[in-house]
Amino acid sequence: MTSVGAIMPARALRPWDTAFAACSPMYAPLSTWAKRFESYPQWPSLEDYQRVLQQPATVLTATGQPLRIVPQDGKPNCFEAHYAPRIYLTGELQTRRENWHDFFQFLTWRLFPATKAAINALHYPAARQRLSGAAMSGRRAPLENMLSLFDEGGAVVYSSDAGLLQSIREFRWKELFWRRRAELADKLGVVVFGHALYEKGLAPYIGMTANCILLQVDAAFMRAGREAQVGALDERLAQLFAAGVALQAPKDLSPLPILGLPGWDAGNTRETYYENFAYFRAGHERGAVHSLSA
Repeated sequence: MTSVGAIMPARALRPWDTAFAACSPMYAPLSTWAKRFESYPQWPSLEDYQRVLQQPATVLTATGQPLRIVPQDGKPNCFEAHYAPRIYLTGELQTRRENWHDFFQFLTWRLFPATKAAINALHYPAARQRLSGAAMSGRRAPLENMLSLFDEGGAVVYSSDAGLLQSIREFRWKELFWRRRAELADKLGVVVFGHALYEKGLAPYIGMTANCILLQVDAAFMRAGREAQVGALDERLAQLFAAGVALQAPKDLSPLPILGLPGWDAGNTRETYYENFAYFRAGHERGAVHSLSA
């Protein structure tokens, strides 16, 4: 990985690359699914996406509809044809061909099926209220903003050390990433959720920030295999969203400058890297620490 010490555009055109998962440790959770596309010399088709969605088990929406990849349509002519309602009501996931953003969208449905379904189920009534004109002159409510922030640019941070999670809440970046650096491999994990964040990782830039849900776990969880960890995280995140109590607005998410994580940028092996206060900003305490168990 090369250093991204200079500010770079967040989005850059990038051709199909079978080795995308090797770009950064952030893609490690997608490695199982990335292997399905290693033999493709060019962009997979939407039919190829669908096959992945059905193996080993079909991904379902909150309404029990099988998730189905369909080409993106034009401008919707009614509420039911909008993006989120269409997923909720019919299971149809509108997807653009040869598009990294939509490629990672479908992969995150595969990675976090329960959580994606729970978020979509919350979007549906919120969008109906907003688009009906009954809510705040058509503006998005705080709940919708939070859901979109996490769905597009979210991550889940889990740790067996409450102090590490508190460092994130309190914006104590140098303590987290530098002074306690040696502890992170064993005591803290980050799994990117947001499909837009995965897309940005193809052309990383200083400024990339994840909006995170923080989970306290035990030491045994930290030693579990990645697949078991992601499955448990998916179940717990879905519960948190469905409960509708702890996650109500953007302030309930904790920002994390993810390029500070060891190995996520070649330049962060120097202490001075963490003295870029335009990136590693100070701030007021944000979010909350949730337990892995309900």
